[in-house]
Amino acid sequence: MTAGSWIRKSMAGLALAMGLVVQAQAANVAFWSNGRPGSGFTALNAAHTVTQVTTANIDAGALSGYDVLVMGHVLPAEPTATTCTALQAFLTAGKGVVSEWNNATLLFQPAPGTYYAMSNPCNLFAGTASGGSADFGTNVPIQITVPASPLVTGLSSPFAMGGGSEFVYELTGLGPEWTVAATFDGGGTTYPAVLSAVRSGGGCVALSPFDYFDVAGAGGTDQSNMETLLNNMVGWVARGSASCGGPVPPVSVVQPVPALEGPLLAALAGVMAGLVWLRRRRG
Repeated sequence: MTAGSWIRKSMAGLALAMGLVVQAQAANVAFWSNGRPGSGFTALNAAHTVTQVTTANIDAGALSGYDVLVMGHVLPAEPTATTCTALQAFLTAGKGVVSEWNNATLLFQPAPGTYYAMSNPCNLFAGTASGGSADFGTNVPIQITVPASPLVTGLSSPFAMGGGSEFVYELTGLGPEWTVAATFDGGGTTYPAVLSAVRSGGGCVALSPFDYFDVAGAGGTDQSNMETLLNNMVGWVARGSASCGGPVPPVSVVQPVPALEGPLLAALAGVMAGLVWLRRRRG
């Protein structure tokens, strides 16, 4: 064993003894959905702290305690003007929002005749949402257009989600703040399938206008693709306006060591003895 190799291994052992660990960045996530409970998203719960919230909770100011709001299937009549004010305040505070399916009609103005559209859209962004039905069949393939985007990390192009890439809204007239990472073919027209924005007034938003929540618990590749996409989007928005837009960095967490005793002292003594030995050998 070379001297350099010995030192590296000794320092690695010391780091373990001191309780140094590295873990992925976790977020405090509010999960708002009438159709699917947050508890059903295994990978999301493994990476983050997830709490189910209702429209009444949001209207009462509950979002202030969270980093990210995940919005799933919501009944069209539920959101109110108070809900919109709460969402805007949440984003202005630099927080993150991830949206699925019909909440596209909360973020954007729904076109007349749009399926399952919100009665009180918030119009937080310029643009129009139309469609919303399964107009293009099921298991619609999604083409990745920006492979370097952190929103599609771990996904192959094209990818699909079975019944989770079926009902979809066509988004048009979007502002320049939006970056499209993946698209789908809607009857010969290309529409955004995975996209994100850093909002000028504060906050980050990532969404897919597909009904991807529908494959929670389905198993197989469809669910795996959905969970990967969802976790990518949550990770992207979780850092707020100052940091979203790149890969999620790891966070080093140092566990406190109350006293230099036992294994820690032994490891430290071993490193010091090794350094003395190396110095004498070179002398």
